[in-house]
Amino acid sequence: MDRISLPTFGTLMISLTLPILLICTVTYLKTLYRFHVSIRKLSNRRGEPVTFQSPPLIPYAIPGLGSTLSFSNQTVGSFWGYLRKQASRYHQDAFSVVIAGKLTHFIFSPSGVASVFKSRHLTRASLDRQLGVNALGMSTLDSFIAFPDNPAENSSVTTERLHSEHLLSSAAVNLLTTKFMETFTTHLDAEDGLDDGIQVNLYEWLWPRIFRASTTALVGETLLDMYPDFEHDYRTWEDNLLALLFGTPRFFVRHAYRARDACVEKLSNWLLAISHRRATNEKSDTHDPDWTPEEGARIMRKRHVLYAERRLSVHAQAGWDLVFLAGIVSNATPAAGWLLLHILSPTSAPEFRPRIMEEVQACQRADGSLDVLALTRAPRLNAAFHEVLRLYVDLIVVREVGSSGAVGVHKVGRGDQVMAPTWMTHRDPKLFEDPDTFNPDRFLTMDEETGKIGYSATGRTGAYFPFGGGHYMCPGRVFAKQEVLGTVAVLLLNFQIDFVEFVKMEKGNWKMAGVNEFPGIKKGFAGGQVVGIEGDMRVHIKRRGSKLS
Repeated sequence: MDRISLPTFGTLMISLTLPILLICTVTYLKTLYRFHVSIRKLSNRRGEPVTFQSPPLIPYAIPGLGSTLSFSNQTVGSFWGYLRKQASRYHQDAFSVVIAGKLTHFIFSPSGVASVFKSRHLTRASLDRQLGVNALGMSTLDSFIAFPDNPAENSSVTTERLHSEHLLSSAAVNLLTTKFMETFTTHLDAEDGLDDGIQVNLYEWLWPRIFRASTTALVGETLLDMYPDFEHDYRTWEDNLLALLFGTPRFFVRHAYRARDACVEKLSNWLLAISHRRATNEKSDTHDPDWTPEEGARIMRKRHVLYAERRLSVHAQAGWDLVFLAGIVSNATPAAGWLLLHILSPTSAPEFRPRIMEEVQACQRADGSLDVLALTRAPRLNAAFHEVLRLYVDLIVVREVGSSGAVGVHKVGRGDQVMAPTWMTHRDPKLFEDPDTFNPDRFLTMDEETGKIGYSATGRTGAYFPFGGGHYMCPGRVFAKQEVLGTVAVLLLNFQIDFVEFVKMEKGNWKMAGVNEFPGIKKGFAGGQVVGIEGDMRVHIKRRGSKLS
């Protein structure tokens, strides 16, 4: 009998690879054909009455995966650059892509983005639940309790109402800003080395100081007293938030899951300590203070009442507090960093820093204190703040289609995703001249009669939306602005800060960079909001006079 020959390893690989290649090739050719058919239909209808049609579907080769790998590119702006080229080539203002098996419509014309904000059949509940489970460690049941489809039907008080009354109101914002400034300046006063002057990497030095002041203003002093190392777990979690949100397996980002679990555990213990204090407090005190060292601002206590009403587990309450804290503090810190880097950089226009200094000095009262409300009206400082948000915000407004219909002129189906990315409009040369250049003057205005300089970020509906828009606009936006401007003003007024050199991280150590190597954008997933800072600026910082407190 003849011996049966076994296939070699190479033969097996070929037999497995060829069918996969064939499937990918056929998939790509089919989607490429449909793409061009869709483009042709849209081109032929120009000038005719508006008819609703789904945006052209970007061709892809791998079934189910679609454009997931391209979208997951860690070079911030890479995917948006690709979409912009396609938009320019085919004269489109929206595209559809398949991401992890889900049909997603990217809409990036100002009118289309405005329609996303106004649409009544778009929701965020399912994405919030995904955030709850993946990034906050909630159980599936708790995620539905925390983020119901129809919150008004499940609770007498909504988070939106609480935020409106206790976070966006002038009294609430002023309280948070006052506590932030008090804590920030107290920490600076405690640093004796600043009297003689020290050299620091500016953003590396700044981050923990802003974080501690912001956290104290929002949740009080007790959390950081209980866990002085909380900021380290938090920063690791924050840096990996999108990786967790997208469900990256634990094997690949163990440190992110460890940080998430540590943050939630510490917040859980803090909540239990607060609860125990309430239970053992014999006083029947009906007074509702603006802020307490144990629980922070009133908004936190009101949210905790809401948690109890919904009967959330302590673990889920801690997760929800974690993301609320992130929404208030995470974007303000890099925004302050970017703004200071540009003000202090030798690569900026020579007149930029002196003009900013002139404005912040005008906002200083006779007793040396800052008029923060005056800061929010300073034209050049505010123009620079908005230019930072235009240039460095990579926000994706994400909604799920609750019922089939249209968003603007774009047809969408139930269960589809709709995304409106800031990068596509904020860096569109048709909307912002020379869009990749930091130029605060684009937000300046001039009164023709008086010649007085002002600033304006309005009149750009759908083109400029760093805080999102519509029903889900960021509730911490007013405090964040005052936080950033207050940080910058305190440092510029009270410290002599001199540029030394740009630095970059190489193999775990800071190395000198070129004199013109302004820090770049840190790698990360698309949609990270205010993008991280890659590199830093070495500065010499010295206290100008007496301490601040």
